[in-house]
Amino acid sequence: MIITIDASVKERRDAKVAHELFTINTVIVHLFLTLGLIKLLNTDMSSAISLSILISFIIIIYTYFRTKKAQSNDPYLVYLHWQLSLNRYKLLIGAYIFYFLVTSLTLIISNDAPASMDGTRIIDSILSLLGVVPLFFCILVSVVLGSGSMFNAGRGEVDQKLAQKYPQS
Repeated sequence: MIITIDASVKERRDAKVAHELFTINTVIVHLFLTLGLIKLLNTDMSSAISLSILISFIIIIYTYFRTKKAQSNDPYLVYLHWQLSLNRYKLLIGAYIFYFLVTSLTLIISNDAPASMDGTRIIDSILSLLGVVPLFFCILVSVVLGSGSMFNAGRGEVDQKLAQKYPQS
């Protein structure tokens, strides 16, 4: 259930910032940067994805510290939306872990499988794609969640369960 918190226009605009950063992270860093590295700079897919995950972790760490600052310095609505944005990163972090676990299986699995036409082992290509597909879907879901939360923040709305989990101090 969604509740509305009485907040000024400035507070609602400040609450949107957390979700704007979240959406920038998912769209620009994960989609555009990765695609740009692969297509424009001819970087291999694993390196491009790893670099985008590294940049994303820097943004996640910033969001963590910004949420701690918002807890003590900002209005309640702003804090709740920073906290919500931080909670949404759990989905992406889970996808990152899955990606690295699946792609690291290439270190364990050793076989004399033939190479594909691009020179990589077929098992490496399969495991890479097996790790990328769930990551891609998590990024797309995150974009939708972030834009919906941005809309709610602009209206001064927040989920009641979130407000109960993080009460006003």
